[in-house]
Amino acid sequence: MRNEKRESHLVWRGAAILTGAALLVKLMSALYRLPYQNFAGDVGFYVYQQVYPFYALAVALGSTGFPIVISKYMAETNGKSGQDKASVQRHALLALLILCSLFFAVLFFFARPLTVIIGDRQLTNLIRIAASIYLFVPIIAILRGTFQGDKENMLPTALSQIGEQATRVLFILGVSWYLFVNHGNAYQFGFAATAGSAFAPLVSMVILMLFLPGKGAFFKNIFGQVTAPVNWPLVKELIVSGCLFSILALPLLLFQLIDSLTVLRLLEKAHLALPRAEKGIYDRAYQLTQFGMIAAASLTAAIVPRLAQLASLRRKRAYQLEATLALKVSLAFGAAAAAGLMSISREVNIMLFRNANGTLAFAIAALTMLTLSLILTASGILESAGKPWIPFYFLLIGSCVKCVGNYLLIPRLSIAGAAAATCLGTAVTAVLCLRYLRRVQLTKRLSWKTLAKLSISIIGMTGAVLFWKIGMMHWSAALAPRPFAAVTALFGAILGGLTFMTILYFVHYLDKRDWSRLPISRYRKTFRRSNTKTIGISGKSRKL
Repeated sequence: MRNEKRESHLVWRGAAILTGAALLVKLMSALYRLPYQNFAGDVGFYVYQQVYPFYALAVALGSTGFPIVISKYMAETNGKSGQDKASVQRHALLALLILCSLFFAVLFFFARPLTVIIGDRQLTNLIRIAASIYLFVPIIAILRGTFQGDKENMLPTALSQIGEQATRVLFILGVSWYLFVNHGNAYQFGFAATAGSAFAPLVSMVILMLFLPGKGAFFKNIFGQVTAPVNWPLVKELIVSGCLFSILALPLLLFQLIDSLTVLRLLEKAHLALPRAEKGIYDRAYQLTQFGMIAAASLTAAIVPRLAQLASLRRKRAYQLEATLALKVSLAFGAAAAAGLMSISREVNIMLFRNANGTLAFAIAALTMLTLSLILTASGILESAGKPWIPFYFLLIGSCVKCVGNYLLIPRLSIAGAAAATCLGTAVTAVLCLRYLRRVQLTKRLSWKTLAKLSISIIGMTGAVLFWKIGMMHWSAALAPRPFAAVTALFGAILGGLTFMTILYFVHYLDKRDWSRLPISRYRKTFRRSNTKTIGISGKSRKL
């Protein structure tokens, strides 16, 4: 019994460490782009965003997808010989070498044809630099997977992620500031950002190696069995599972990749004067989407271990209630974030990016904060139920909708059409995920009363923000445009958030059963029990 409790404690502690590190990394990723865009301008930001999906895929493979799969296989060998663990490491390394060599070769040797498809041949060298990131992924993923699966030690993974991201952010901002002072061009800014992303994994590798006790034995186990027979079905399974979990961890990645390959060409066909700057303006919306995904990612990370535990115990009723609660919370905060950002989209655009260009596209893209929140939560539920392929298939369908939407809408609506296509693609994915959850009875149907309560909260929040904006118009002449926009946006966001939470509470969007299942309720009960025990130690303490 003690061993079970200890293992449960280790799992939850490890999940907390990885969740905290992931949130910090995502926060840094979202925040550094704001000063970078201000330094580099719209065209400079466009340059980096065109290359970013190739970097993001490497990060997903090395930070999320393969470490999870490797740790799973390593954990399954517990109690077996060390030879089995060494075999998992060796096959995982072979799978990663095959996959990453393929990505590197395609990006490095076919960079020129790829830039022809994109419509900007000046990106060739940047794509080749981004390709070098894949050379670090195999060792980094093996080390992270080994720590997570063999020793249940999440600290090396967490610190390596934070160290890598901090190095990358500091390098990019430092060089960007230097280029800004010395009037660098847009492609120099893009080169600096891509170079910083390319060498930052070295820092991650060094940190992981510092935690490795027997470095010689580790590499001997992996490389010392070169002549041993290869289990090719296992290699294939590792490749497929690693790629699957990598894509599910970053659902927006497929949509960003489609935009990198299609938007510039379609904007040029629309005969815009500055299509590169227009693409950079469109990419502004992705920065705010990052913030929206932080909350959804934290919720997903929190519910998956609990749901997986309930699934293993076959407690279907409890699983269904927990999963439905997760969807309710995700729906509420995703809808609030989307409606709130739409209400102050112009002010946020000016505050962060100095002008109101692309505000319509900005407002439309805000809706993806709702759809992506639902996709992440639904994917987490399906993963915990042992159905990770389902959300992947739905993501592919949504990506096809996005691609078709780009070709139909961008020539007519410019970047607003691209934003609408992203919303449509993510909405299709979210709806398919939710319908499937209901069909296999993993969640309960949300009643019309619940949806009505949420609608009342959203309307009340939006109304409060709009009244605030109207009241602030009297002060528009007293402040410069950017400070005025900042005051309006920040206080509007605070007012909207407080109004939303207040109405949500008073209309009882979450009932008593929901509140009892939230972690805060569990902590409160634990705290009360500990206080009761403390007070009941002696008769004297009771009198106190």
